[in-house]
Amino acid sequence: MSQNDETQALKRRLERLEARLKMNEAADETLELALRDRLPLESALRSMLPLLVAHTGADDAWVRTYDEDLRLRDFRYAGAAGDFPLTPEEILRATDAGERVRKLTDGHTVLAQPLDVAGELFGAAAVALSTPPDPERLASVSVLLDTWCEERDGYLASIAWSRRKHRVTQALSDALKEPVLDEGVNRAIAVLKENVAFDDLLLVFKHEEDFGGASLHYKIIEGGELTHDSRSPAASVDDFVRETAPALLRGESRALLERFGFSKGREEVLISGVRKKQVLGRVVVTSARGEFNTYDRDLVELFADYLRQRVVDFNREWKRLSLTFSPDTVKRLLQEDDYRARFLAPAEHDVAVMFCDISGFTRISEQLLGEPALIGQLVDVWGRQVVDIVWETGGVFDKMVGDCVIGLWGPPFFDLAPREACARAADAAERIREVTRALGDDPRFPQLAGAEPPIGVATGLSFSRLFVGLFGPNEDYTGFSSGMNNTARLQGLATRDEILCLEPFSQVLATPKRFGDVRSAPVKNVAEPLQFRALA
Repeated sequence: MSQNDETQALKRRLERLEARLKMNEAADETLELALRDRLPLESALRSMLPLLVAHTGADDAWVRTYDEDLRLRDFRYAGAAGDFPLTPEEILRATDAGERVRKLTDGHTVLAQPLDVAGELFGAAAVALSTPPDPERLASVSVLLDTWCEERDGYLASIAWSRRKHRVTQALSDALKEPVLDEGVNRAIAVLKENVAFDDLLLVFKHEEDFGGASLHYKIIEGGELTHDSRSPAASVDDFVRETAPALLRGESRALLERFGFSKGREEVLISGVRKKQVLGRVVVTSARGEFNTYDRDLVELFADYLRQRVVDFNREWKRLSLTFSPDTVKRLLQEDDYRARFLAPAEHDVAVMFCDISGFTRISEQLLGEPALIGQLVDVWGRQVVDIVWETGGVFDKMVGDCVIGLWGPPFFDLAPREACARAADAAERIREVTRALGDDPRFPQLAGAEPPIGVATGLSFSRLFVGLFGPNEDYTGFSSGMNNTARLQGLATRDEILCLEPFSQVLATPKRFGDVRSAPVKNVAEPLQFRALA
């Protein structure tokens, strides 16, 4: 190359650099004004596109990109009427593959390139020139188009991050709509893992009123792999987690985190309530790279927030079901897809039924306790003990009417054999009789000590066909049938500490030595006398 050629080449290079500098300065000024005035994308491009046309000498400029609503939109600044020389489809076929376009068509030269924001395809930009395609000019225009696109990248970055967050938000929301909480949490963690480079994660939560820990959920990810899960626990780890998790949730101990080496990380607390805040759970996420960047922290917060909402829903379900079912039964129900339709919808089943109430309750209330608060305390203490026994024997707490507790054995899964359901009901009745007698020595109720007759319970048991499930506006779990009504009548016939069983119950239990002789009694509104035996 001659010295003159070198001089000309340097001159052209200098001209391109000067043109690029001018473009940079003009674009910077325009974008600063747009950011200062918080202009929407459409208004910003109304200034930016004429700038591109003016500096490139183009006749037409076109952009397709995402707006603030994350919709793809076309923007154009044209010096003449008519369509852009190339259709958007022709441009995007190349730019979507990351390629640049340089094409002569219908007397115009079109230059186009993809818009790339933080490694994500974000549309395309193009200019059209009607002058002959001089190679030097096209090279200069190509540089200026690239410069213009780079300047726009910063402005579009916030929209790009919003778009990505929107996608993650939607994915988290969709994941946690999964009816089975545990499966939804797994899907949500997978979404987080796709978008945040974390190494370890610890998640623990439970129902705030579950002191036994049946509702405790935990997941521990180490080195990107799930190592411990409450749904399929390893005995030694499970014992430690259940022992230390409540203290972690209360903020009293970090022994659980220390056990798995969670010394540093991003920690989010799952809290419900406004006036009375309840800590439902904690999420801790760590990265071997150290601190998370702002974007990753935002996504971890999004994950925690959507999880908190789902845990609040889970707690609401847990609390409603726990009014009727034992913690273990609630846990099993909530692990089943569509549990309401499968297990709680009204249907006919054979059920062991128990009615029991405190014998001589009116006499005890008026002559021994006297004060309404003491009467209420007795009912509360006795009722709690009775319901616990019903649950411990695998039964369902139907309801408490005054001082009468109704229990059912068989629901909601109906996987007990009839004899087993009756055996559990009989066991519960005998245990209830013992705890009721023990109230006579309870220091909380000194008025009952030495009472004659002593406090006791009257019980009726049956094995009957019921229409059982959720009923009424409050969706109470209960059963209906003549057998249910007859059990209530039978309980009314029982004396203190007597457990009376309708004949079908004693026949199913099939242990003759446990029963007395058959007895009968006419009852109101029933054509045939009730046939029953006393459980010894």
